[in-house]
Amino acid sequence: MLESLDEYLQKEGVILPKGFVVEVYAQILRFAGGLSGLLQVGSKKAGISAAKTLAPYINHSDAAKNLKELIEEFFKRAGFGSIKAEVFDDKLVLEVEDSFLLRAHKKPEVALKPLVGAAEGFIGEILKRKTKAKVEGTRITIELK
Repeated sequence: MLESLDEYLQKEGVILPKGFVVEVYAQILRFAGGLSGLLQVGSKKAGISAAKTLAPYINHSDAAKNLKELIEEFFKRAGFGSIKAEVFDDKLVLEVEDSFLLRAHKKPEVALKPLVGAAEGFIGEILKRKTKAKVEGTRITIELK
C-alpha cells in the first residue's frame, strides 16, 4: 500500500517550499478573517477529490483496514509534518505533532483548517461515511456517522 501511496504522490503531488506556502497561507488567513471557515469547506472537497484520485492506486478495503497508517503516512509523505492517528468505530482522533501550517497563525484551530477539511473529506470518502470535525488545539476529532 505504501508503494502505491508514493506512486500517487509522485504523479499527483506538487513540491513547494514550506516557507512559501506558510507565507501565502498566512496572508490568506489575514485577509479571510472570519471567512477562514471557507478554507475548511474547500479543503474538504479537495480531500474527497484526493481520495477519489488515490483510489486506482490502492485497494479500498485495505485502505479502510489500514486507515491509521494511511493517514499518518500520507500526511508525512505529502510534506505536511507529523501526526498520530487513533481509529475508533465512531470517530478518528488526529494529533498534529508538527506541521509547518502551525507557523501561519498563532491559533492552531485556525492554522489547521485546511488539514481539518482535507482529513474530513479524505476519511469520509475512504470509509463512505459522513464526517464532522472539531478541533481543540492540535487535536482533531472526526466523528463518523
